[in-house]
Amino acid sequence: MLKARPVAVLVVGTLLTAACSATPAPGGTASRTPSSPGSTSPGPAPRDPSASPVATGAIAASAEWTAVGAAKLSGGTALLDVAATGPRDAWAVGYQDSAEDREGTPAVLRWNGSRWREMPLGEGAGAHHLEGVGAAGPDDVWVVGNGPSALAAHWNGRAWAPHRPFGVAEDYRLSDVTASGGDAWFTANGPSGAVVLEWAGGEFRNALSTGGTFEAITSGAGHVWAVGTSETRTPLVWHGTAGSWESLETPPIPGGRLSQVWQVSPSEVWAVGQISAAPGARPEGETGPSARAETPPDTRAGGEETRPLVLRWDGTRWTRVEVPVSRGNLHGVTASGPGDLWISGVDADHAGQVLILRFDGTVWSREYGPLFRTYTTTQQYDETDDVGGTGLTRVPGTGTLWAVGSVGVGDDEKAFVLRR
Repeated sequence: MLKARPVAVLVVGTLLTAACSATPAPGGTASRTPSSPGSTSPGPAPRDPSASPVATGAIAASAEWTAVGAAKLSGGTALLDVAATGPRDAWAVGYQDSAEDREGTPAVLRWNGSRWREMPLGEGAGAHHLEGVGAAGPDDVWVVGNGPSALAAHWNGRAWAPHRPFGVAEDYRLSDVTASGGDAWFTANGPSGAVVLEWAGGEFRNALSTGGTFEAITSGAGHVWAVGTSETRTPLVWHGTAGSWESLETPPIPGGRLSQVWQVSPSEVWAVGQISAAPGARPEGETGPSARAETPPDTRAGGEETRPLVLRWDGTRWTRVEVPVSRGNLHGVTASGPGDLWISGVDADHAGQVLILRFDGTVWSREYGPLFRTYTTTQQYDETDDVGGTGLTRVPGTGTLWAVGSVGVGDDEKAFVLRR
């Protein structure tokens, strides 16, 4: 193993020491993995036995990805989602003031072209965490989150306007939002299953109710896509257009869970997530009623039982696409157009760094962000040096990408912002 070299990496509100195992490789790691379903992809590098039992040491970080300082957040912090409308307008949401004995408070950050600064929702927000952000323009931004009840808040360029789509009901939770042309679409989950809400004409309406769980939503060119997990723990996709909704067939992958979706065009849509071989789930390829998993999947990449999942819509059907990482999970997906797809997540064999996958239409390549923390035998949790969830977005009209997330858990969780 190469000797670790300390590198200073700025995490939101905290300065940490990172370590790289080799000189950064700007080009990342190329893969010959084809895009066709069923292809075989190479696995990650072998585990270093001297590394953390969860995060297995550093891999060469790409010099293209750099940490960007942001407004200082307090306590345990995380950024869960990010959206951008241009070079001078990007938004990141999550939470702060979190700890083992308290839920936390919302965190909203805005990039103005030169720095990130906090954009508080105000005391009336009544939420603990924000889960998603959707931006149609600098004066048309929606964020969603949850506290005692579900919250949706709209930024009109001057102030926040909070809304309670489900009133004071405590058994509904919003998971994501997408905004376009003055309209907005929301995914939520409640006692009766998954829900899609539409904001139009100054009010909310229920657009769809179905079984399962929705985790993400995207829209564009008159099309809306909502993804998540079905009642039988297989990938779930619903498509809406012209006021009509249909459930689309996906590959029958037990334990398959979709966490994010992005439309390049109505005939090219990508969804990402993970496959969990949780207790009670049958091996991949086995179907039937008994294939249902009785235990929720472990969402952290450090778990031994999660594998990345990528699905692609070609205008006719959804197919699975193999990627050059065999263990871990995927959280974010974005694209500037055909042949320029980006996915964020965590490679379980290098769980201390953000994983970035790129697909140019023919070949997959891998890049890794900096190592934020090195494993120590005295750390409070096994996951203290692990990256948790990540969010990813492109900046329209540019080649810039923003990635957000957090490292660690509990009291020592800290948010980060990366730019490429």
